Amino acid sequence: MKKIETNLKDCYILEPDRFGDERGYFSPYFIDKNLEKLGFKKVVQTNRSKSSKGVLRGLHFQKNPKCQAKIVEVIKGSAVDVVVDLRVDSPTYGQYTTVKLTEDNNRQLFVPRGFAHGFIALEDNTIFQYLIDNDYAPKMEAGIIWNDKDININWDKIMKENGIDKPILSDKDQIHPSLKDNPVKFKRESCKYLITGYNGQLGYDLKRELLKRGVDKSNILATDIDDMDITNKKQVEDVVSRFKPDVIFHCAAWTAVDKAEDMEDRVRSINVDGTRNVVDASVKVGAKIVYLSTDYVFDGTKDGLYEPDDEVNPKSVYGKTKFEGEEEVRKNPNHFIARISWVFGINGNNFIRTMLKLSENHDELNVVNDQIGSPTYTVDLSRLLVDLSQTDNYGTYHVTNEEYCSWADFAKYIFEINHKRVKVNEVSTEEYLNISGIKQAYRPRNSKLDKSKLDEIGIDRLPSWKDATKRYCDELEDEKVLVKRLNK
Repeated sequence: MKKIETNLKDCYILEPDRFGDERGYFSPYFIDKNLEKLGFKKVVQTNRSKSSKGVLRGLHFQKNPKCQAKIVEVIKGSAVDVVVDLRVDSPTYGQYTTVKLTEDNNRQLFVPRGFAHGFIALEDNTIFQYLIDNDYAPKMEAGIIWNDKDININWDKIMKENGIDKPILSDKDQIHPSLKDNPVKFKRESCKYLITGYNGQLGYDLKRELLKRGVDKSNILATDIDDMDITNKKQVEDVVSRFKPDVIFHCAAWTAVDKAEDMEDRVRSINVDGTRNVVDASVKVGAKIVYLSTDYVFDGTKDGLYEPDDEVNPKSVYGKTKFEGEEEVRKNPNHFIARISWVFGINGNNFIRTMLKLSENHDELNVVNDQIGSPTYTVDLSRLLVDLSQTDNYGTYHVTNEEYCSWADFAKYIFEINHKRVKVNEVSTEEYLNISGIKQAYRPRNSKLDKSKLDEIGIDRLPSWKDATKRYCDELEDEKVLVKRLNK
């Protein structure tokens, strides 16, 4: 494949090899290794559109995290393709290029992420074909007005040369904002991410998710207390100012709910003062902050689902300090507060590990049935949090796996999929405390969180908690196999 530079940074004309004779020709449509060199990770979707002469489509793009790279070509007819660089840190920001694509000239155009794209059909029945590297997401659709004066695309010349009196536009394409008024800001350079609480379940999976997405290791700083003690204001300022992250995932927290009742000053120093230090540092470097909060900010007495804007009423030291942490985070206008519940991940202790361990020497267990919530897998949660961080839809969200269950239901399912013969006795919280003699902090009975706010901004919800639990247990099995191999 021949790669020809355009006047736009990272945007290329492609000419695949073509072999032919009087019978016709053969040409490779796409080759993985060629696309990979361009930074086009994988083909997620192939689209086609058919247009009459004079139809002008564009200038279109999808917002993050559904931004798309495209490889476009005309397989019937002809068109002039137009792309505009929308990456604010690009040397060609706000500039455009045009390329004529026809069914005979064997040309494709590589349109990187962060570009607006459009074309005008020069013939009737022109068929355009797209290779796309990200899902189509209607709620993420956006655009730039086709005749933006600042971009100054010479549409008059294009139409005059091709016998078109005026363009045929959809209603939507006539009302896009100008580049100057476009609120979406793409960047050419990769984001830098700082994670606090890396040794926890979520922090560990957040780093795995970023690496999976191709983020370079040098652009990820995963810290724990030995690297950055969040209660040490100067140390936090030094680390953050040196690394200059674009996004901070603040996972570090005191999470031992029962112990918190007897150590309120220490818990507050971590969950409130520590969070304040991280927020202050984030504001100084202009970083977004993603803060992990909890269902414990509610008292659990509401009938139905808790919405993000519902009044809070934390009843435990843990819940109170996490909400006070929320209030600190709101001082950074570029914040996301993600309330989660019943978290489990491969890098730490959790309810699933506890149940499986108890099943080794118990054939009967008492588990409460009057606390209802959503078990949440950190692998799924990490994917959503990274997606959310790539948007500018700041605010408070409820982020858990779908559907709800009691702790007793959760335990039964764990034993079922792991083929453990353990009888689960469903008991109330009061009965459990009386039987066990354990002293516990207050726990909300209703932790059912409404996630519909995610739908409003086009962020995909997480799979069901049963699906997540099954995948986590599979991961545990893989971990056991790996440990056995290492021991050998």
